[in-house]
Amino acid sequence: MEKDYFSNKIYCEFAIVSDTISPEQLTKQLSVNPHRTFSKGDTYKSKHSGSLITRPHNLWAVSSKATISEEQDITPHVLRLKSHLECSIDKLKELKKDDDVELTLWLWFETEDAGIGIDILEPELSFINSITNRIHFSVVADTEITE
Repeated sequence: MEKDYFSNKIYCEFAIVSDTISPEQLTKQLSVNPHRTFSKGDTYKSKHSGSLITRPHNLWAVSSKATISEEQDITPHVLRLKSHLECSIDKLKELKKDDDVELTLWLWFETEDAGIGIDILEPELSFINSITNRIHFSVVADTEITE
């Protein structure tokens, strides 16, 4: 069945990467349960090559739920993260001052269209800037979006 619009899959993830602060320490310090973690030295098997890989750092992350719609708006996802992290904003601002800690917001856009336009308004930019020292965008053009 042909549609009159292109579908977009959008989500975002806020991740803290550190060589010295463990995911358990971050969970305790922030009083927020992460959606995914791993610890420096953990090993996993690559899906692509089958090689055994050792994690080079610690990771603690929370994310918004992926949505599929014709909308191209990242705002609801950023606001979900803000709501989830609300009680820890001051602690995140302190972590941001540590040169050995990377605080990244990863924005994921998958679209059936040939391209996508992304707007981030001042209130969301201000929040993002207050708790991150890096933003990463992934934009994928795909012929069909699936769950």
